[in-house]
Amino acid sequence: MRRAVQDKWPVRFTVYSRNEQIQAKCKRMFPETRYILGDVRDTERLGLAMLGHDYVIHAAAMKFIPEGELNASECVGVNIDGARSVVSAARHVGVDRVVGISTDKAAQPVNIYGMTKAVMERLFADANYEGHTTFTTCRYGNVIGSTGSVVPVMMQQWHEERCVKITDPDMTRFWMSVDNAVDTIVQAAVAHPGVTIVPHPFSATMHDVAFAVLQYLDAPITDGLVKIVGRRPGEKMHEDLVSRYENLRSRNVGGYIAIYPPGNEDYANERPTISSDTAHHVNPQTLAEWIADAVTV
Repeated sequence: MRRAVQDKWPVRFTVYSRNEQIQAKCKRMFPETRYILGDVRDTERLGLAMLGHDYVIHAAAMKFIPEGELNASECVGVNIDGARSVVSAARHVGVDRVVGISTDKAAQPVNIYGMTKAVMERLFADANYEGHTTFTTCRYGNVIGSTGSVVPVMMQQWHEERCVKITDPDMTRFWMSVDNAVDTIVQAAVAHPGVTIVPHPFSATMHDVAFAVLQYLDAPITDGLVKIVGRRPGEKMHEDLVSRYENLRSRNVGGYIAIYPPGNEDYANERPTISSDTAHHVNPQTLAEWIADAVTV
């Protein structure tokens, strides 16, 4: 919403979620927006919230990986059944286009969160075969400062314990700024039906992320302030953004990667998996600048 206000988009928003605290925070920043409390699995209430809207951005998800591993049925309920509810409600009220927010963890998934998001992508692709509503998705890694991101957790750790905790200093993850994420969603909103839009990737080690947080907080940048706690259930050492098998049906479109649904394979287009281990790495200074921008959202 910040981007829409800054760029004076001729739009009006409705926020539908079940998190009262986040809604209250948003309401203080964007009081002109309409806010509705509800569960993404409540198709009838979801349809009432969508009524009269041209576009829907589906971002609701259970996204904490260790919690998902221990609560698989709830993760399936929110991320898969919720996606079905979005499809049904959007079709029923005549929304023009729905963009689903996916994750790099949907590429060659090893945890329940990634698996459910991979299913969400396929459900949205399949939904284009019936009705006039267009469904697309976008897939990216961690957005600096977003809900579920490790950065706010690290900040809280510093304020409470005067240290930041990481799982493994050599672990890598994909990262992007808030504006990069918004640009990707906008691109998905005009993409071919059923396509998953992926930005060209930037990554960083967890060691550099920790140092970026310390730099932003104006704290001493030393390894002694970074505690290593070990990997958690369901975590990869390095993430994938587009698998080698998805590359067979991927095309470069407008500065982005477009993954087309199964059936669009080009076997002459075989390329290796896009991994956070080999992607272009951003330095702590750039990450700290992204953090500074994200805290104003």
